[in-house]
Amino acid sequence: MNYLIANTVIYDTENGVIQMQDAQHQDEAKTLTPTANRILALLLSAPGEVFKREDILDKVWESQGHAGSNSSLNQYISILRKTLSAWIDDDDIIISVPRVGFYFNSAISVVPWVQAADEQPDGATNETQPGVTPSHPSERLPLIPLVVNLVLIAAILLVSTLAVKNYREVHVSPLYSKVYPQGKLGLCQLNAWQKLSPEMRKNTLEILNIAAPELKEKCLSEPAVVYFQIQNQVYLGRAGRIFIATCSQEKGLNNLLYCDSTYKYNWRRK
Repeated sequence: MNYLIANTVIYDTENGVIQMQDAQHQDEAKTLTPTANRILALLLSAPGEVFKREDILDKVWESQGHAGSNSSLNQYISILRKTLSAWIDDDDIIISVPRVGFYFNSAISVVPWVQAADEQPDGATNETQPGVTPSHPSERLPLIPLVVNLVLIAAILLVSTLAVKNYREVHVSPLYSKVYPQGKLGLCQLNAWQKLSPEMRKNTLEILNIAAPELKEKCLSEPAVVYFQIQNQVYLGRAGRIFIATCSQEKGLNNLLYCDSTYKYNWRRK
């Protein structure tokens, strides 16, 4: 399977090849070792999901009949970080959870990538086959009736519409395809784009109150719908990204009037 990472890098899980999407730099492709390739493919199968060390060792080493170790895993993670950071301008690509495992940063865009079909080679010619006499303009068939032309145009438009629809469906990150209710804050309904553990949900209100103190005051005075995305490392006390969208709701109705967005980069709970 091919992935487009950070709208910049194309990664092929079958052969472990990483290359720039820009055609001018595609000759700079790099091939991962089989072990590094299996680790990266596993992490990319569920961005944002923490894979436990023992699960990675089992799926990457034990399943291949090899013995793995935490030391080997750490070395390969370090290699993958250095490799990817040379292509992607982000220091937090693969994030470690102390004494637990690793996960691929869900804030970095990861979408399926479909290779465009190659065009006809430039050297192709329109020469006729031996024994076939080319027709002259005067010998061509009559023009296709207007009705047939209209049918063909309609068919082309339908196919194009379906193609665009399928393209959008394929390229929408599964991370943002579903919203999970996370309780109430005053008159506000809290929603997240990821499932939160009971411990993470417990810390969410504290993080929101510190990162956006005006949110609590707003939610005490008027109804709103709040959407938020908090990187996992923030819950662990590390620096990370926070996104909060507060959408004012018309009283007595479900209509959203407008949304105010707040974005924190490298935010850390003190």
